[in-house]
Amino acid sequence: MNIISKILIRIVNIISKILIRIGDLLISLGHIIVGILTFSKFAKSVHHRLGSLFPFHTREKLEKMFLYSGLTRNPEETLGITVMYSILVPITVGLITFALIGEGIISIGVSKEILSVGIAIASFILVWMIMYMILRLLIDRRTASLERVLPDLLSMIAQNMSAGMTPYNALWVAARPEFGPLALEIQKVARDTLTGTPLDVALMNMSKRVNSEKLQRTVKLMIQGMKSGGELPTVLQEMSRDIRTEQSLVRRMESETTAQVMFIMFALMFGAPLLFASSSQFIRIFSKTLSNIDVEQLSTQVQGGMIKLQPLAITESEFVLYAIAILVVCSFFGSLLIGLMRSGKMTSGLPLILITMGLSIGIFLTLRFILESFFWGMMGVGA
Repeated sequence: MNIISKILIRIVNIISKILIRIGDLLISLGHIIVGILTFSKFAKSVHHRLGSLFPFHTREKLEKMFLYSGLTRNPEETLGITVMYSILVPITVGLITFALIGEGIISIGVSKEILSVGIAIASFILVWMIMYMILRLLIDRRTASLERVLPDLLSMIAQNMSAGMTPYNALWVAARPEFGPLALEIQKVARDTLTGTPLDVALMNMSKRVNSEKLQRTVKLMIQGMKSGGELPTVLQEMSRDIRTEQSLVRRMESETTAQVMFIMFALMFGAPLLFASSSQFIRIFSKTLSNIDVEQLSTQVQGGMIKLQPLAITESEFVLYAIAILVVCSFFGSLLIGLMRSGKMTSGLPLILITMGLSIGIFLTLRFILESFFWGMMGVGA
C-alpha cells in the first residue's frame, strides 16, 4: 500500500507540475496577445494620425473610391498604412540594391548611390500606384458587374409593374441573388424606404454609391416617370433595350479592335525589346572594336576627309538603363491605350501595366543575353 500511495503521490505531483507549467504558458501567451493587441491599437492610431495629415479633398476622394468599390474602410487609416509602406519599401529596396552593388553582384557602370536612390524613388511611386490600381480595378469590376445585369433587372421590374405591382414591390421582388452587387443595392433601397426615406431619394442615393453613368441615367428616368405618372414599364423596357444595344456595340468594338490590340502587344512585348537588345549589342561591338584602335591617330591620318572617327558618346550600360526606362514608359501608355480601345476606358488598362512592364523588360534582358552569346560565339566578343 505504501508503494501504491507513493506512486499515486508522485503521479499527482507530476500532473500538478504539468498543469502549473501549462498555466504559466497560458499566462505568458495571454501577455503576448495583450501586447499584440496593444501594439495593433497603437499602430492603428499611428496610421490614422498619418492619414489625417492629408488634405481633406484627398481623403474625401479616397472615401468616394471606397464607396464605389463596395469596401468599408477608413480612408485615413488606409492612407496611413500606404505611407508606412511607401517609407519602408523604398528604404529596404534601396539598401538591398546598395548592398548588391557593393558586393559586385550588380554591375552596370552607374554610381551605386545614384542607382539606389533612383530605385528607392521608383519603389515609392510604385507603392502608391499599386494602391490606386487595386482600387480602380475593384471599382471597374463592380461597375461592369452591375451594368451587365442592369438590362435584365429593368426588364423584370417592368414585367412586375405590368402585373400590377407598385414600384417598391417591383424593386423588392426583382432583387434576386443572381444579380450580385446590384441586388444588394436594391435591398438597401428597400431598407431605406422602410425607415421612412422616399423612394426617389433612396434611388438617388443608390446611384451615388455606384460609379455608373448608365445606372444614374436609369434612376433619373425612373424618378421622372414616377413623378409624371407616365407608362413607367414601357420606359423601363425601352431603357433595357437601349442598354443591351450599347453592350452589343461594345462587344463588337472589342472584336473589331483585336488585331490592333495584338499589334500593340507585339510591339510592346517583342518588337521594342528586340530593337533595344540589338542596339545594345551593336554598341558593345563598336565599343570593343574602337577600344582596340587608336582613334586619335587614325583621325589625324584621315584629317580632311569626309569621315571623322571618334569614340561613342554612350556606353552599353547607359543604353541598357535608357532602354529599360523607355520600355517602362511605353508599357504604361500602351496598356492605357489597350484599355481605351477595348472598353472605351483607359482605367481598364491599369491591370495590364505591371504585366507588360515585367514581360517587356524580361524579354529584353533575355534577348540581350541570347544575342550576346550569339555574337560572342560568332565573332569572339567577350562579356
